[in-house]
Amino acid sequence: MTRVRVSPQLTGPPSRSAPSRLLFLLAALLPACMSYGPPVRSPGYGAPGRIRQGQLEIGGSVAHPGNPGSGGPFIGYGVRDWASIEVGADFSYRQWALGYLGGRFTYAPKRDRKLHGALDGELGVGGGAGGQFYCPQEPCADARRWTDRAALGGYVGGGAGYHFSFFALYARGRFQATAAEGLPSTLFGTLHGGMQFRIARHVDIFASGGLFGLHNSEGNVYNPYWDVGLSVYFDVLRRKQRPAARAPLRMSF
Repeated sequence: MTRVRVSPQLTGPPSRSAPSRLLFLLAALLPACMSYGPPVRSPGYGAPGRIRQGQLEIGGSVAHPGNPGSGGPFIGYGVRDWASIEVGADFSYRQWALGYLGGRFTYAPKRDRKLHGALDGELGVGGGAGGQFYCPQEPCADARRWTDRAALGGYVGGGAGYHFSFFALYARGRFQATAAEGLPSTLFGTLHGGMQFRIARHVDIFASGGLFGLHNSEGNVYNPYWDVGLSVYFDVLRRKQRPAARAPLRMSF
């Protein structure tokens, strides 16, 4: 009986198309083949100048890259028109879980106008557990789970935007440094721009895209970056209205 040998090319999967190869390349570029500490705050914030003194803000956002992604909720309170405090959490499934505390400082002297610009700066610290450990050779000496790795870090950043009544254009950047047990100290950087829309009186949605970078002793990684978020804010304390100037006394005879 004669055996017929079939070429593997005829029975194997079809060759990847150009879009499939591109997606495969982007997935390969994600920091899965290196160890790194977790970011303190992975998503952005949206356009600057959103809340004022006496307002409470409740929001949340998600970001990519990351597998499957990262993000979490945050709460902000306007201590002054130019200063607010923020607390929040950042999660990535089976990667990390951190909480953070920070301040935001805003310069928007003409925010009562429909068309106005705004600037802000942010500064904060955070801690929790997590990080990515990669070992090319098995078995590895460090077999701890991500929940067993204490992590600590901080962030600093800023943004600029221009508000057009119900929507705004903005650009934002952030620099972070983190350290986690058994992992190299890691530096993160993001630079992105986006749009923010007001869908109700005190409800904003925002989305942005840009570039994400990671650096530590094991190498460098640069990837496309995007994030989306939602913010709801309302008055907790009534704003004090400035007393109107009294008209001069007029006397007629």
